Amino acid sequence: MNLSVVTQGFGVGISLIIAIGAQNSYVLKNGILKKHV
Repeated sequence: MNLSVVTQGFGVGISLIIAIGAQNSYVLKNGILKKHV
């Protein structure tokens, strides 16, 4: 896999966590994985 693709994906993930907030991203991730808090 191309390293730049991995780096870009990681950067986008970090940006989303910062923009949405760690707590909200945690809830969204669990929702996507179909785990209820």
